[in-house]
Amino acid sequence: MTTGSMTARDRARRHPRYLPLVPLFLAVLCSLPLLAPAETVGTLNEDLTAILDDPALRAAHVGVAVDSLTTGRRIFGYNAGKLFVPASNMKLLTTAAALLALSPDFRWETRLLTDGTVTSGVLTGDIIVEGSGDPTISGYFHDGDVLHVFRRWAMRLKEQGVREIGGDLVIDNSAFPDQPYGKGWDVDPVNCFSAPRDAFTFNNNCIQLDMTPSGRTGDGAHFAMEPVTDYVRVTSGLICRKDAGPDVVNLEYTTPRALSVTGSIGSGTRTITRYVAVNHPAYFGGFVLRETLDAAGIVLKGDILCARNCPKTVDIGARKAKKEWTTVAVYRSPRLAEIIKVVNKLSNNLYAELLLLATGRAAGATGTEGSAAAALAALRRAGMDTSGVVMADGSGLSRHDLVTPDSVARLLRIMAQGPHARSFIDSLPVMSVDGTLGVRLKGSRAAERVRAKTGTMTHVRGLSGYVTTVKGETLVFSLFSNNHVATSAVDAATDRIILRLLDYSSSER
Repeated sequence: MTTGSMTARDRARRHPRYLPLVPLFLAVLCSLPLLAPAETVGTLNEDLTAILDDPALRAAHVGVAVDSLTTGRRIFGYNAGKLFVPASNMKLLTTAAALLALSPDFRWETRLLTDGTVTSGVLTGDIIVEGSGDPTISGYFHDGDVLHVFRRWAMRLKEQGVREIGGDLVIDNSAFPDQPYGKGWDVDPVNCFSAPRDAFTFNNNCIQLDMTPSGRTGDGAHFAMEPVTDYVRVTSGLICRKDAGPDVVNLEYTTPRALSVTGSIGSGTRTITRYVAVNHPAYFGGFVLRETLDAAGIVLKGDILCARNCPKTVDIGARKAKKEWTTVAVYRSPRLAEIIKVVNKLSNNLYAELLLLATGRAAGATGTEGSAAAALAALRRAGMDTSGVVMADGSGLSRHDLVTPDSVARLLRIMAQGPHARSFIDSLPVMSVDGTLGVRLKGSRAAERVRAKTGTMTHVRGLSGYVTTVKGETLVFSLFSNNHVATSAVDAATDRIILRLLDYSSSER
């Protein structure tokens, strides 16, 4: 997951190097068949079969599909039609469907509205934040400034002479049903990895909590929070040890806004950072917005109200129907083509979930189930066979998700041959360069020759994408392993397969 804070490395990830792989695709795409009849390639078949025959993998459920994008041939298959839990490889389907249904130029809009007038510095009415499911109200696209959007809204109100808001701050988060978590998720309430979904999302619905030991044995730690807010109250039982044993930090919510931190850390330990999901995310965003307004000299006299999943709720439809609302400010997200880089390169789960819901909303669907149906329909229209696909969410957090290596390989061919090839391919991590592949096979021949999406959960591994061979041929591959115990053996086998594919030649017959 990402948070509002952005390191120099994160900034670099936003501008990945443009690789020869993309022009190669664009040069050969339109004239190629999607798939020719399968052929067995002698040497490659023997080598990959030997890799998969590792004793550590024999009890696992493993599947592989490798196609040549250049010739359209299936060059290797192993359980390619079997079903697998894909983990974050599900994001390939989510981002592809969004590109097809929404276009690379799609942008979310979040509106700040008011129903009042300003008299002597007092806004005699409410302000409403109209959420649309935009995941980018954070620091990631704003040079690390978590409060960038909220500060601009405060500035806009001040330009209109507002020093006091007499009514309420109303968060309209009614665009999506109240489904904070997906079906089949292993939810950890404090883990930002599975942060709750909401139509009004701020800072990935998480806080960054930094813990620095005091330096004296028996004392506690110093805490810092980003954004700086009173929304989450930390109570600490964390102590400093003299010995150099392992650091143990336990986080638990005792109430929706009270976070208990216990455990022990070495007195010489450097700062420990945890990314903590918040409860009631729309209320969290409204709370920090009120703090931002207050810092700008604008006092909110009323309450913070939300349409749903909030300590205090309000009938948004009835509230809006009473008066005419005028727009104070509009925040427009970056283009979808930029946003899907966060989904695929950094494997951001919340972005993926909100992207799926946006795809559904554009088709008139609601909720995860309806949005998944809309996404699969978009993929079918593009030529993908979705009969072997179960899409329970957009991120791959659900163990109810199912795909086949065949279906993912076909999707990759479709996207490489379609009008959104550049946006899709550019969104994938580059081997040894960025994202979740930034340190993988570092210094090997695979560096910069592979663009692929990772998938990782307990007993689940996936890697699917594109590889350019040393002879310039482009291969599409999809590899999955489920129910394995030796994760390191699976990762090693996957790397060996990638390295072997680099040497593939169409003359191997």
